[in-house]
Amino acid sequence: MTGHVIPSAKHCLNENLGQTKEFDIHAMRFLSYGGKPLLSIFCAYGETCTRAPGAPMIDIDLRGRRLKADVDDMVGVKDRVASERIFLHDGTVIVPGTRAANVGVDLQSMTSAHETYARLDCRQSRAACGNGQVATISRKAPPYEATRHIVQRIKVRAGWLGVQMVGIGNTLRNSVVEVGSRHAVALFGFGSIIENNTIIVHGEGKPAADDGAIALWDGNGAVIRNNRFIYKGPAKHAPPAIRLVDSAGVALEGNTFEGFSQIVAQTGASSYSDKQ
Repeated sequence: MTGHVIPSAKHCLNENLGQTKEFDIHAMRFLSYGGKPLLSIFCAYGETCTRAPGAPMIDIDLRGRRLKADVDDMVGVKDRVASERIFLHDGTVIVPGTRAANVGVDLQSMTSAHETYARLDCRQSRAACGNGQVATISRKAPPYEATRHIVQRIKVRAGWLGVQMVGIGNTLRNSVVEVGSRHAVALFGFGSIIENNTIIVHGEGKPAADDGAIALWDGNGAVIRNNRFIYKGPAKHAPPAIRLVDSAGVALEGNTFEGFSQIVAQTGASSYSDKQ
């Protein structure tokens, strides 16, 4: 059984959600779900989900419940309407698989697919950049929205990707993200905060250029602090613990690393400080 949320102030999950394998006797194969989420955030037909500035966060309290898929091509929680300020917390998401459609938590919000030169002063926009720096990028990048999502006290076990968020000022906190693949967390946009998490990577699959237990794209002013990084795969295939792509002024503080041969890999206009 799957579920859905229509954006408003408060939602509570009162039962576990799950999807078992189903066999199509006519096609003589198991059904494919192609990235269908166990829990969707979307607008009902004929309704508008436009929210006024300053509206309360979309509080999705999983209340300790479990979202679990037995099939290998499902998403745990997915935002389908480019919402802002989602607070997802206190539950478990289990989505096995090896396909790109397989993501534990997927919160995306973008104003446009077109490229544009972007410059954001996080202090003026009320989207905190973590260390207070002005988030400026020099290359073409999408115009990220000030989403300010918070994912907190979530346990994710995923085959492909654990948590993905797109937007400005997003936070992953006090969670456990474990993946079978080579990338656990992918964040796109300025001012992310990743703190007090345990990130476990098993390193399955072929090495790729964008591998990283945590990968930031356009992540200027991000803060990565007090996280525990654990790699459990073959030593020669270990990805970087942190990959920065056009992410400048990233602050690392108090993180620990087990099994990683490379802590930070940088691409493009990236830079960081390490206060370990």
